[in-house]
Amino acid sequence: MSIRLAAVAARLVSVALLLSALSGPTLAETNTVRIGLQYGLVYLPVMIAQNEGLFDKRAKAAGLDGLSVTLSRFSGSAAMNDALLSDSIELGTLGATGALIAWDKTRGRQQIKSLCALTSVVYTLFTGKQGVTALKDFTFGDKIAVPAFNSPQAILLRVAAARQLGDPAKADTLMVSLPHPDATAAMRAGQGIAGYFSTPPFTQILRADPKLRAIMTSTGLIGDGDPTAATLNAKQGFVDANPKVTQAILAGMEDAVSLIRSDPRRAAAIYLASEQVQIDQAQVESTLTDGSLVYGVAPKDMVNLAKAMAAQGLLRKVPTDWQELFFPGLKERDGS
Repeated sequence: MSIRLAAVAARLVSVALLLSALSGPTLAETNTVRIGLQYGLVYLPVMIAQNEGLFDKRAKAAGLDGLSVTLSRFSGSAAMNDALLSDSIELGTLGATGALIAWDKTRGRQQIKSLCALTSVVYTLFTGKQGVTALKDFTFGDKIAVPAFNSPQAILLRVAAARQLGDPAKADTLMVSLPHPDATAAMRAGQGIAGYFSTPPFTQILRADPKLRAIMTSTGLIGDGDPTAATLNAKQGFVDANPKVTQAILAGMEDAVSLIRSDPRRAAAIYLASEQVQIDQAQVESTLTDGSLVYGVAPKDMVNLAKAMAAQGLLRKVPTDWQELFFPGLKERDGS
């Protein structure tokens, strides 16, 4: 064989090997997933999906061998973001404001986005102070508790202050950061704070206290209802490498939402076993059915929430469309 023919033959062998490699089996998707979970009823669908084996069920239905999911508890968005960025977890739950901040900070790099929404929430402003019937009645020295200054409650309180007081900054003079249990205890004791912008199930606890009264809710402050309050999130790299696993997780979340709606008794029992909070089973069931929490994987009013956050200096960029914030596979809720 001539040198020229040998070279041609060598090239053909190389091409054949390349084509064989390209047509061979793709890299297997992961069969273990670690999910970071924060505390609270807004994250209940994740607890249910993992407890009931819904992720594994959906993975097997998609032709995968199965999916082992473990949950790790985190307190706060900062710790959750660090865990996602360091690959200590594959997915993590965030409040909607935390999810927007993570998306904004990682655009074009690690790209943290939301896989699905979890729930929307009606936040309620309570007070026990005499003479206070609206936000305008709080005076110098009064304090309204919110969980953090970049929390949904803080964002919404500034929106309310802009509408009712003409200046969103007036909300900042009133706000103090307190964890939900501490704020609830302070309100019931009548000590330290004049108001608390509450979230379920603490809303239901305060509503039952005759010394306290609700003077405002979050409904209609952004959009025509209540925006998404929490989401499940991942990095782009994980979703790209594990498309079937990602869809199995999304399907498992849809199943979990269906269980909450069809069997609130079972959902309440799972929540109490997961978090071991000092709340009565019947009270949790009532909270799951009274409309203060609306569970669903479809997002609502995330762009409007982003606009409010940008106006308050908490975001550098506002998404032009909600689909910038979410991985494919969802439809938006009506009214978004």
